[in-house]
Amino acid sequence: MTEIAKLEKEAVNGDDESQIKLGKHFLTLADSEIKREINGEQAVKWFIQASRQGNDEATQLLQKCQKTKTGITEFNKEDVEWCVNTSNLEKKVRQAARKLYTKMNDTHKEVLSKEDYITAVKRVTGGDVLEQKLLLAAGKKIGDSINETEFVKILSKKIQGNLTLTSEETEEHSSEYKSAGIVTKVYRYPKETFQAIFEQGFETVSKEGMNWVTSLIPTNQIQLLILFYLYNFISTPMILLIVPLLVFYLSALVMIVATVQMFYKKKKMKDAAALANVLKTYDVGVDVNETRSQYSWNSLTPYLVFFGALPLTVISFSLANKMYIPCSEFCILSGAFAGLCFTALSDSHDMLMILAVVFNLIASLPTFVNSLPQIPFITAAIKLVLGAGFSVEIGAGFQINLGLPTVSYLVVPIMFILMAARGSWKGTYQVLVPHLVCYFWWQLMVAVFPFTTWKGLIRSAVGYFFLPMLIPLSVLLIIVGFFYVVYKLLMTAVFGKLVVTLLLGGLAFLLSQTKTLFGKKTDKKLGTTKKIVMGIFAVLALLPMIFVQLPTSKKPSKQVIAWEEYRGICALNDANSVPEQLACSSFIGSSITWTGIFKEARISKIENSVEPLLKGMPGFIANYLRCSYGGEYGDCND
Repeated sequence: MTEIAKLEKEAVNGDDESQIKLGKHFLTLADSEIKREINGEQAVKWFIQASRQGNDEATQLLQKCQKTKTGITEFNKEDVEWCVNTSNLEKKVRQAARKLYTKMNDTHKEVLSKEDYITAVKRVTGGDVLEQKLLLAAGKKIGDSINETEFVKILSKKIQGNLTLTSEETEEHSSEYKSAGIVTKVYRYPKETFQAIFEQGFETVSKEGMNWVTSLIPTNQIQLLILFYLYNFISTPMILLIVPLLVFYLSALVMIVATVQMFYKKKKMKDAAALANVLKTYDVGVDVNETRSQYSWNSLTPYLVFFGALPLTVISFSLANKMYIPCSEFCILSGAFAGLCFTALSDSHDMLMILAVVFNLIASLPTFVNSLPQIPFITAAIKLVLGAGFSVEIGAGFQINLGLPTVSYLVVPIMFILMAARGSWKGTYQVLVPHLVCYFWWQLMVAVFPFTTWKGLIRSAVGYFFLPMLIPLSVLLIIVGFFYVVYKLLMTAVFGKLVVTLLLGGLAFLLSQTKTLFGKKTDKKLGTTKKIVMGIFAVLALLPMIFVQLPTSKKPSKQVIAWEEYRGICALNDANSVPEQLACSSFIGSSITWTGIFKEARISKIENSVEPLLKGMPGFIANYLRCSYGGEYGDCND
């Protein structure tokens, strides 16, 4: 057997070193202009297989081929890009996952059923409860049929926090999505379904959307409502009151949600480390510490959102009216989040982190001590320890006070720098960033504390303690309230008409979609019935035309006439008779020129363009708007 044949046999069996040697052989032939295209393509093929196993040298050779365009074709271009752009950690994780699947699928089936998968997991894990739980959860997420591609994909995503799809996975995903039913597309491929709906909706809206929306909007009435609102309510004090409060509540909510996401990501990172530990058995190249680092890097989004919302929270709180902020509740909540972040977001609590917390606590003590009751001797001793040790005048009325809290504030940033410098500055996102979340929640608690009372703090602490028991009751009250609101809405005529109209329209729409919902055979059986029902709806829709008189489109002409001409027709003694009224109706909207002395004016008609809009709303909304924007007036003729 020749050397090349031996290498090829080993390469086919998955030996990455043999794959690289074989690829180099074909690359040398291609560089020597010996069947350049064929040999170059063969070299790239073997480099791709070696690179997918996490071989750095193969990836570097692929980068070289990519630059020189050697062996790069339309068929392998995407695979080369994937190998070049994907980290070696992900490649090693995928390789180990393939080996694990091969061991589980010892019967070499194309796919594993749910029952076979559960049996294989129990056999492979050897009774380890955590490993069984994680692998079974991965299989449950895939579905009832587990193949190698989906298994590798789901494990790689769980371990790293994100996923780089290969060309085969992209094509397989696309074909599966296209062949899936409507319900399957929604719950199994929500992202692709949303993208498809978005693209179709975007195309429709770009063509007809603006005209359709404009026709639905009662522009004149809305403009009048806005003007009334601005005139009656908006003022500079109102803006200064509402805007800071709105920004504070929104930014604080964003911070809370982002912190909860951090807890979830941290839990998933522990699961990822456990899975990586399982795969390490099948590929020693899988580094658990590197997996933790990679997952931390891929999970920084909640931290970025948190630090983006933090300045808005601080600025808006300083500007907001504290009467409209539950400061005691927010103070307790901030302290609870600070404690949870310290215990849950950090992998370990060494002396450096504990010292940082201690110095931060000492620096914050003056804020808490100032609100304590004055106790002889004890208060003086505390102020002596926490007060300014000595002061230095620097001129212009300024002085520097140095004491224990001041020194603590200066030490805390040094602690942060030492945390970030760990592990070649990997400590920045592994240690420092999680600790900063704890630090800033604590600082928020310190900032809010002066606006609280001891009574309020006790009340909020007790309230948070009983909150888990109150949540089920709150859900029940919300459900009851929802049905009560629906009942009240049904009592209004407009809402009842709206519901009936939607039901009739929805029934007609469902009857027109029987082919999609029930299949072609059912559509043929119900075809006649559907036509009859649709015809009945059409007749019912036309019935109001018989009883409703449509206004004429002919508008009275506007003209200018002289007083003498008008008086000769409409200012006679018998002008109230029917013939004279019919003759005078042609002058509606016309202008009359006259000279004389103005003695009296009467209001003959009042136009209110907002009233038709209010009449079309439910009663409780219309009455509220009438009371908000309007007022009682006397007789206009008085």
